[in-house]
Amino acid sequence: MSSFEGYHPLMTPTFRFDWLTQFRLKHVATLTHQGLAETADWLNTVMRQTMSRQALTWGIERRATRKLVGWGGFQAIDLPGHRGDVYLTAPQLPSSEQQEILTRLVKFAQSELEFTTLTLLDDHDLDTTVLTTLGFTPRQNHQWRLKL
Repeated sequence: MSSFEGYHPLMTPTFRFDWLTQFRLKHVATLTHQGLAETADWLNTVMRQTMSRQALTWGIERRATRKLVGWGGFQAIDLPGHRGDVYLTAPQLPSSEQQEILTRLVKFAQSELEFTTLTLLDDHDLDTTVLTTLGFTPRQNHQWRLKL
């Protein structure tokens, strides 16, 4: 795909992934612990990176409640090198929901982006058992790697 524009929304049984611009600014600001102006600037940067194919970031909404619970996606996208960094920022999600989201991201990376390697740079909000179950191997400084 020449543009990332068509890559939204994505669905799982529990969650809808959509551009952060599809959510109320005030809800995104609350989740990011920033003011409205800072959040608006951050959203502009995120969407500019998405449209220039440098990153893919989705807001993650619980479908049943329509509540924004976090955001995640890919950064440092290297399409010719078939690799990128995956991340999930969703504090306080149970392990089963982390697994559902990360499974969707891994499948997307493999089938749509044709990645052969994924790196997770920060596991602070994540259950490391989920990462191991998905096939990630630990590296140093809270980083993990997955060969697809």
